[in-house]
Amino acid sequence: MRWSAIWQDGWPLVAAAAPEHLSRPLPGMTLCLECVMPPRSPRQALRLWQGEGAGAVALYLTSEGALRLIHGELDLQTGADFARAGETVLLHYRACARGRDDFALFRNADRDMQQRLRAAIAHPIRAQDAMPRDPRFLSICHVAAIAPFGIGSPDLPGLSGDAPVATPDGPRPVSTLTPGDLVITETGTPQPLQWIEARPRLSLGRLAPVRLKAPYFGLRADLIVTPQTRIQRTGPTVEYIFGEDAVLVRARDLVGGPAALHDRRAPVRQVYHLMLDDRACLRVDRCTVETAALDDVVTAEGLVPRAGLGQTDGDRLITLDRAGAQALASATLARRAAG
Repeated sequence: MRWSAIWQDGWPLVAAAAPEHLSRPLPGMTLCLECVMPPRSPRQALRLWQGEGAGAVALYLTSEGALRLIHGELDLQTGADFARAGETVLLHYRACARGRDDFALFRNADRDMQQRLRAAIAHPIRAQDAMPRDPRFLSICHVAAIAPFGIGSPDLPGLSGDAPVATPDGPRPVSTLTPGDLVITETGTPQPLQWIEARPRLSLGRLAPVRLKAPYFGLRADLIVTPQTRIQRTGPTVEYIFGEDAVLVRARDLVGGPAALHDRRAPVRQVYHLMLDDRACLRVDRCTVETAALDDVVTAEGLVPRAGLGQTDGDRLITLDRAGAQALASATLARRAAG
């Protein structure tokens, strides 16, 4: 389905839909914003975004450094000191006309913290509510996008549709897999897919997916993953630096070296999220990429687990922070150059 509008640095990457489409009632809508925080006022809230119409979406930076989102009767606010001057913050707001699937995910990209809030208030939804009332808001929010449908949390690990996932019958593009299909884990054991879902993902700014470059990570072709996706790393360098047989590295923490970069070639990309019975890594070429586990999906979606579904026992392996990920990448490159 076509997005209502997408802007980057004030330029329309997807032109705004016709007024008659923007004013139609919708079952759901998604607003994505990214902006660098201005200095906050000690006396009054600063308006970062304002939509059109009486029931418009508005985003404010309060004098205490909190972010406040207002949409009709919905009024959500983060804790104080959530956003400081110069920091990059993101908003993923899913509005639901029924009030059942709405949520606002606030993220501070510089301090790696986030808050997910819900109100469960049913009210009319129109894309017009989120359209900027004044073009100057597009200079405050350097990335802005409006979709006339609800999009789930962007926090799950995921792969682009052409990722060649290992199966007992050979590699298959992830886009061809369905629940129940067998996939090969890093141990060589086949496991059935419990859940797979394709979602559109805004691919601009800090939300952009990560392109893992071949031949690094055992890849024969570049692989596109979400920033939250974790890659399993093994070998003598891992053992020497961290004293572990294997570790996990978030894709976003690899960006900055020659082996990984943000992929912003398209404003929107289709991403596939997968879940197995436990927290396991799939084989993609000779690279092992972790899938989502049930607790990941429950946390990201704000769900209550259904009876009968199993729970994971937590992470099997340690996950490196950005400093550790960069140290491992540098040591691996030095080893390749020497050998």
